[in-house]
Amino acid sequence: MTAAPTAPGTTAPSALAERPADVVRRVPLPLAARRLTVQRVEELSPTMRRVALGGPDLDGFEAHGPADHVKVFFPEEPGSELTMPVLTEGRWVNRDDATLVYRDYTVRTVAAGSDELLIDMVVHEHGPAGRWAAQAEPGQVLGTLGPRGSAIMPLDRDTYLLAADETGVPALLNWFDRLPEEAYVRAFVEVGEPGHEVDLPGGVRAEVTWLYRNGTPAGGTTLLQDAVGAALVQPPTGSLWAWAAGEASAVRAIRAHLAAAGMGRDSYAMTGYWRRGVANFDHHSPDA
Repeated sequence: MTAAPTAPGTTAPSALAERPADVVRRVPLPLAARRLTVQRVEELSPTMRRVALGGPDLDGFEAHGPADHVKVFFPEEPGSELTMPVLTEGRWVNRDDATLVYRDYTVRTVAAGSDELLIDMVVHEHGPAGRWAAQAEPGQVLGTLGPRGSAIMPLDRDTYLLAADETGVPALLNWFDRLPEEAYVRAFVEVGEPGHEVDLPGGVRAEVTWLYRNGTPAGGTTLLQDAVGAALVQPPTGSLWAWAAGEASAVRAIRAHLAAAGMGRDSYAMTGYWRRGVANFDHHSPDA
């Protein structure tokens, strides 16, 4: 997940709790606040940048699921003072501090052997996170909180149907990293326009369809739900797992397509990361 123009989101524990324990396995992790320094910044596309964070506080960091997330804490404006979360006996006690500025981001990965936490961020002008991402450079400091736990999803299905907008791209990349070579992937990815694609990891058999808004604001199309609905007209044979992340209305429509195709809740996991026009959308709500 990356922060959306209006609000971020992440995998909802409430939704995962409704699933059988043997389908999505939750692994609790100790909650920790970390003050980390930007080591490097990589351009992934005209609208997405990869920020590598490091420092002594990264010691002990864990994330094992494709959609595991952290809260990332930003200064109100680039260069201003950073307010950090305060933990007391494992509880976040200053969350009502008005000077805290934070968004939820999917953990792209902790790069093996490099002591770096990688976070992919969407660049936009609609909030402090997007503005910070646009000017990010080595030496700057951010805070993180979490993950609280890992949600480990099944890797033994024959086919994976994946759908995401920009906010879900980091988790989509994690899926490609984790899936076995024998799996077949059908992926639909919505971005602003041609040229905004990101490189996807190899290693799996994949059919990827890029969907372009071409000037329509994010959250203002039915591209993702229409593509998934069309793909389900003739569902693949064998076992199937579906996953989607993006604008909440689109994710809800995708969930309806899956139900209409006869897929049970042991065959998918999806969450609305944000809702168009809603600031600080609660991704733990039933609408997510």
